[in-house]
Amino acid sequence: MQLILHSGTGRSMVIEAVRDMLKDGNVQAAKDKIADAGKEIGEAHDIQTAMMSAECDGQPVEKSILLIHAQDHFMSSLAVRDMAQLMVEMYEHVKKD
Repeated sequence: MQLILHSGTGRSMVIEAVRDMLKDGNVQAAKDKIADAGKEIGEAHDIQTAMMSAECDGQPVEKSILLIHAQDHFMSSLAVRDMAQLMVEMYEHVKKD
């Protein structure tokens, strides 16, 4: 559940950062919020890494629908973060012209 929690929080923060930027045009605030979201996503990554390390060390890891769902949340948060970073860069570029 912690993997889902941190992934979901990070993804929500990223979406909020882009929405706020579109409202107020503050690119730096968006970058800062995305960086903060990255910390949440980083927590999720640490959880995932610990699970993989445990399995590599021979500890059984239960493969369940919940784990698959958690992985989906994690991967989508990474994709949303990466796309948001590109959107901020694009917005910044368009705003200059």
